[in-house]
Formats: sequence, C-alpha cells, structure tokens
Amino acid sequence: MQRPLLVFLFFFIFCFSANSQSVYSIKGVVLDAESKEQLTGATISVEIVKRNTRAGLDGSYSLANLAAGTYKLHCSFLGYRTKDTTIVLKNNDRLNFFLRNTSAVLHGVEIAGKTSKETDAAVRKQEQNADNVVNLISAKAIQLSPDITIANVLQRVSGVSLERSSSGDGRYAIIRGMDQRYNYTLVNGIKIPSPDNKNRYVPLDIFPADLVEYVEVNKTLTPNMEADAVGGTVNMVMKNAPNRLYLNTSLSTGYSQNLFNKGYNYFPVSAINRASPLEANGPSYLAKPEDFTRDNLNYTKKSFRPNTIASLSVGNRFLNNKLGIMLGASYQNTYKSYTSLFNPAEYLDQSNANGVLITKHAYIRDFSSQLTRIGFNGKIDYVINEQNKLSLYTFYAILNDAQTRLTTDSLQTGKQGPGLGQVWYFGRSRYQHQEINNYTLQGQHTLLKGLKLDWTGAYSKASSNVPDLAEYEYDAGNYAEGTGADPFQHPNKVVDYDRIWERNSDRDWSGYGNLSYANQFKSIPFTFSAGGMYRSKHRDNFYNDYDLRTVPNADGSFQLWTDIYHFNWSVFNPGGSPANSNTYRADEDISAGYAMLKFRIKKLETIVGLRVENTDQRFATDIPETSPGKTGTISYTDKLPSVHFKYMLNDKSNLRLSYFSSINRPGYFEIIPTNVKGDEYTETGNPNLKHATADNLDARYEFFPKSNEQILVGAFYKKITNPIEYGFVGQKADQFQPGNFGDATNYGFEVVYEKYISKFGLRLNYTYTKSEITTDKRQTFNNLLMDPLPTQTRPLQGQSAHVANVALLYKDIPAGIDVQLAWQYTGKRIALVSPYYDFDQWQKGLSMFDISAEKKFRKKFAVFAKVQNLLNTADEYYINKPLANDYPAPFQKAGSNQTLSKRNLYGQNYQLGLRYIY
Repeated sequence: MQRPLLVFLFFFIFCFSANSQSVYSIKGVVLDAESKEQLTGATISVEIVKRNTRAGLDGSYSLANLAAGTYKLHCSFLGYRTKDTTIVLKNNDRLNFFLRNTSAVLHGVEIAGKTSKETDAAVRKQEQNADNVVNLISAKAIQLSPDITIANVLQRVSGVSLERSSSGDGRYAIIRGMDQRYNYTLVNGIKIPSPDNKNRYVPLDIFPADLVEYVEVNKTLTPNMEADAVGGTVNMVMKNAPNRLYLNTSLSTGYSQNLFNKGYNYFPVSAINRASPLEANGPSYLAKPEDFTRDNLNYTKKSFRPNTIASLSVGNRFLNNKLGIMLGASYQNTYKSYTSLFNPAEYLDQSNANGVLITKHAYIRDFSSQLTRIGFNGKIDYVINEQNKLSLYTFYAILNDAQTRLTTDSLQTGKQGPGLGQVWYFGRSRYQHQEINNYTLQGQHTLLKGLKLDWTGAYSKASSNVPDLAEYEYDAGNYAEGTGADPFQHPNKVVDYDRIWERNSDRDWSGYGNLSYANQFKSIPFTFSAGGMYRSKHRDNFYNDYDLRTVPNADGSFQLWTDIYHFNWSVFNPGGSPANSNTYRADEDISAGYAMLKFRIKKLETIVGLRVENTDQRFATDIPETSPGKTGTISYTDKLPSVHFKYMLNDKSNLRLSYFSSINRPGYFEIIPTNVKGDEYTETGNPNLKHATADNLDARYEFFPKSNEQILVGAFYKKITNPIEYGFVGQKADQFQPGNFGDATNYGFEVVYEKYISKFGLRLNYTYTKSEITTDKRQTFNNLLMDPLPTQTRPLQGQSAHVANVALLYKDIPAGIDVQLAWQYTGKRIALVSPYYDFDQWQKGLSMFDISAEKKFRKKFAVFAKVQNLLNTADEYYINKPLANDYPAPFQKAGSNQTLSKRNLYGQNYQLGLRYIY
C-alpha cells in the first residue's frame, strides 16, 4: 500500500514541476514615446489565448501563466496609435511598449490632444521644464479628489492652506504662510479682479473645479510675471480644444449631515428689495416704514434639502483642424446648516493690576446657507498658418449665497448669579450675489526666424451685491431691576435695527505685449524677451443704511415681540446715508515693463531680468466737500530685479536657486478713511498705509523618477518691508484697521513625495514655515497705559508652522475602481491680531479627512462618491489667557488657561453621482 502511494506522489510532483517549468510571464511598462510618461490604463491583449490586462498607476503590466510559444500582443490607449508586437516566449520575458500620440499636425504646427494636458504625468513634466518654482495639480487628479471647488482643491498643494468662509468651505489660499493678500489669481495667465468689497484677493470658492485643465501655483516670479505677489500666484488653466470629439458630463446629488440633524432655516430670497428706497425713487425721496419688507425676516423650518451638482464640457476641432472649440458649464446648488459658538473677548483695565480678559457676550449662532455656484467657459482658437494663431476666451462665474443666521446671546456682564441675566435674540437674512467675467483675445505670431510676438487684450469685471441686509433683535432674560429686587422673567422687547444695501464692482481693461528673440552665441542658446503691460482699473462702491427705530406704545411702554409682522417702527433717517465714505469710486492705473535674458551653458540654465512697475491710485468718496479724506491719490514706482538658476543634473532631476523682488499693494478700501460695521468688529481704512516690498530667496531639488512620480525638497526665505496686517486701534481698541506693523521675515522648507506601485499610490507633502514680526503692544497697569509700550514677537497673521497632506490611492484598472483617502492638516495660526500683549486670537490646528471613490462601467460611464469632513472636525479659536468674568462663562473648560473664542461645527457632506466621458 505504501509503495503505490509513493509512486503516485512522485508522479504528481514530477508533473507539477514539469508543468510549472513550462509556464511563463510577460512583464513591462507602457510609455509615451516622446515624453516617456506612463500610460496608466493602456490595454495589452494576447490574441491567441484571448487574454488582456491594463497598465497600472506606474505604467506596468503583467501577463502570467503563459505557456511557451509565439504570441502576438496588441497594445492600445485612447489618443495614441496602437502597436502590435510578436514575441517568442521561452522564458519569463520583459516587453515595453512605446506609443505615439495621434495629435494632429497642421502645416508643421502641432495641435496637441487633450490626453497630453490633463494627466498627472503631463503636469509633472511641466513642473520639471518650468522656468520657475511651481506646483501643479491636474484635471484628472481633481476629478478623482473629494473637492468640488478650486479653493478646496488648492489645499492639496504643498505649502498651501485655506482661510474658510462662514459656511466652512475654503475661500482664500494662504501660500507658504503668506496671507491671501500676498497672492493673486489668474485665469489662463490673465490677472482677474475681485468681487470682494474691500480687498484685491479673489474668493476662490466662486470657481467650480470641473472646468479646469490644471491648476498652477507659482512660488517664484520671473520678470515677465506681474510682481504683486510675495507668497505666490494661483493660475487656473481652463480646458482647451482637443484634437478629437471630447465630451465629459456628470450629474450628482447629495446632502449635508447637519440638515438631517437640525434642519434648515429658510427665508424667501424673492422677497428682498433689490434696490434701496433712495435708488428706487430718487435721491430726494424720504423713505417710509412700508418701503421695507418684512417677508425676508420670516423664517420657515425645512428638513432635508438635496444638493444638485452638474457639469458639461464638450469640444472638437473643425475646418481641417484649423478651428478648435471648447465649451464648458457647471452648476452646483448646495445646502448647509451648522452651529457656531462665539465669545468676543475684551480687555478690561484693573486697579493695582494688569488688565484682564473678559467677555460680555456668549453667542450661539445657527447658520443655514443655500449656495448656488454657476460657471461657464468658452475657448475658440484658430490657426491661420504656421506663423500665426488667434484665440478668444471667455469665462463667467457666479456665486449666490442666501444665508440665515439665528442668534441667542447670553450677556455676561451685569449678571446677578448663575442662570440669571439678559438674553438677546437676533435673526439675520443676508443674500449675496457675486460674479466674475473675463473676455480675452490673444495672438501668437512668428515674425522672423527666432523672432516671436504675442499679445493679449482683456476685459474683466467682478461685482458683489448684498441687497437689503436685515437683522432684527428683541431682548429678554431672567434678571432683577434695581438693588435688592427679585429677578423675574422679562418679556421680549423689540429693539431698533438697520437695513443696509451694499454693492461694488471692479472693472479692468488690460493689455499685454511680449517680444522674444531666440538664437545662439558661440554655441550658447539664448532667448531675449522684452515686453510690457497696462491695466486701467475702476471700482465703484455703494453703501446705504437706514436706521429703523421702534415706536413706543401709547402708554409709553416698549413694544413686545410676537413675530416680525406685529410691531411698528419709524425711519429715523428717511433719506438714507448717501453722504458717507463707504460710497466711493477708486481708480488705479498700473503700467509695467520688463527685460529678460534666458541662456543655457551646458547643464546650467539662467534667467536674469528686471521688471519696473508703476502704480497710480486715486479715490473719491461721497462725504461732504469740507471733510478730510474726501479724495486722495497714491503713486509709487518699483524696480524689481530677479535671477533664476536651474541646473539639470540629468534628464530626471533639477537643482534650482532663485531670487526675486516683489510687492504687495494695499486694497482700495484699506486706504480710504471709512468705517464698515462687520459681523464681529467695525472695520476702518488707513490713508497712511504703505505698500509692502519683499526680497525672496528659493532653492529646490527636484527628482522625477517616473513620469507621474516626484520627490521635491525645497527651502525659502522672505524679507518683507512694511507688511500689511490688520489690528485693533482706537481708544477702546474696537476698530479693526490695516497697518504697517514693522518689518517681517518668513522662511521654511517643503517636501513633496509621490509614488505609485502597481495598484497603489501615495501622495504626501509637508511644509514648515516660520515667520516673525515684532510690534509694540498695549498693556495697562492700574488703569494706566505702560510707558514705554512692551514689544512682542509673533508669527504673521494666517501663518501655520506646519501644513501637511497625505493621500492614499487605490486604482484597479481592470475592475474600473479608484479610491482616495485624503488627510489635510493645518497647524495653529493667528486669526486676529490684538493690540494688547498676549491677547492675539489663535486658530487651533485643524485635521480634515475626506474620501472619494469611482467605479467605471461600460467603458465610458462611472459612478462616483465623495465625502468631505468625514470626522466632522471642530474648527476652534482661542486666546492664551483665562477669562476674568465674575461668573463662569459658557463653553469654557474649567481651570483652563485658554479662552475659547469661537467654535464651528460644519458637519459631513456627501455626494453621489454619475459621469460619462467620450
């Protein structure tokens, strides 16, 4: 029995061994023949055995379990010529495919296909070949990310953090710790104006993310770039016409978790009076109570409200590829609901002691927002001949925000005991319409061999309109009136309130011209460029405020609140407030010229040049002629040298060293002596404000091991003269004003790592930033201001020491599955600068987790899902001082040496959709 069993086992092992020796595999990579980028998703098929596979994230493929023999392999990829290869398989073998792009060629001019523009590999190649230090994020990466706006996309870029809007979405980019004021925004390389009512910087949440080809963050400036950026620039490059029919459309829905938890407070936007009584009836009209609607302050509780998000991009080339057309549209209608706790801090003088921190209010604010975001872009390019090309581009973006804010304020001053005190109630309705539109005509011409001319003419306009901002108030509470009296519950007493109309527009006419000559001098290739630009900007700002005061009852008693429809008021200023400094006109003319030489000696490429910019600002307000600050002018000229070195160690790595000089201009509102009542503080202008200048040093090592991978290690140093920051001024330190608070330094380093292995990928970046500015701070003792004032060194406002991103990716191409888990961390930073020693308001470090997934089916369809703020992270602000109130204030941790000043909980947001790509 044992002998036959041993024979059988020997025979089985022999057969298995023989069989395993005759089974082999074919492995390799699929690459672009020109750029050598990995062609992720390329199909490799074996005709005889009817098997196929796809190239992974790193371009690799594997065909296993093939018997020895002759096979014909077929390799194909969209936008590329297919390739057939025959291989005789005798052992495990390796076969690489190099595919050529099917880009159309017209009289020697290549019309690039879209496949070379929107991939990770394409933007990595641009980073490697760029003249300056730059980071890019591709349309493909954006499509697979959890983000739906450009602002949120930017938080994935190294060294970029966000300032968030009141709804929790990212709004402004902070680059390398430099506040948003130190950066500017471009669309297709053209600087665009801002709809912000006070500042130059553009709110990036107005731009939907699905219309771009890629987003570019420039961290150094060459002489041919506008110079008013210290942190960097954000350039959104919109989709261009492809070389074949391109169709990309998606439709999705979703919801905010908070809508299920707490509902949504709705008011009818249609009830708002779009024009104030003065505008509707003329400057001599005297407003009456019936001119002011109450319907926009009548709130209805709604439950679940689904989001709707849709996009469409379509393009092609016509007339034998001479004419290219690309059109895109995006629509996003989203609902959000969240709670904010707010304890505004105040400084209180003390007898025989230093001043202390107190809070007079403890606000609980319930926000409900409906955000409607609309985007449209159109691009037409026409190739006249080999030497001449014209293009016309237009972009239009709209953001409507209908926001309800219901507030309960438990007063913390004059309290007579725990649970006793006044309680104030507020209801605010705010609707804001913002829009940006741009029209750009460009020409590219080859005049002679090596001599090229390009020019641009652009018209841009940005505007914002906040009509009939309304907030009611009524007061109540359980407290005593008079010494020795017993507390009792007071009835709801109606309080006076305002109705405000605000709008602004910012219009640009811009012209650019560049002439370049390329040649060689003693075998040294060089390009000399010179050019200039001119921009005429005009801004209109309108502000009108009506003071509505309650009318006492016939017996002299206060009116009591029942609802918005059952109390009376009178118009204290029936003519409105036409003569105020918040209504103004501002003009700005910017002219610039530059000269730049680029040359290469062996592996060293050098760019050296000088840019000169002249700024001429003028303003006029509607205050009386005899009032100071009715008009003003500011003019200055800056000479801005720069030099950039790029040493190409080999075909995969660079070493860069750069110096550039740049500026930062004050905003239009900032130099006008005006006052605007904000959500939390009164803001005031500063006619003595100076523009900031900066010297910037950068160094970076770059390694691109594969076309979609990278390792970047860089460092930077910035010396800023007259940086512009906001701080509190006035006798009571209750006015928020821009100022030059002394010189500052900002330095740090960045690391970027991106790696793919088969189905898995890892993207991570980390930035360390340290900035310093030393300013005088107020401090009192025994009710007297200390003399001399103490100084304090602190970081720049908005700068986080640590910013990090990690994304884990999984891609199974045969199954059509993409998954991404993203983590973004922004370290603590100063949110508000206080004039008092150690009283600055800090934002705590913030960790955000997001996840997205996509499943393809039937080749052209995909189902996708996105979840933002997966763990519902709290956004908290604090002051490094304990409260000194007589009674414990709400929301504070007992025994803590910190005071919680604000806490926002935005909730999770879910999205599920369907995409079709042809």
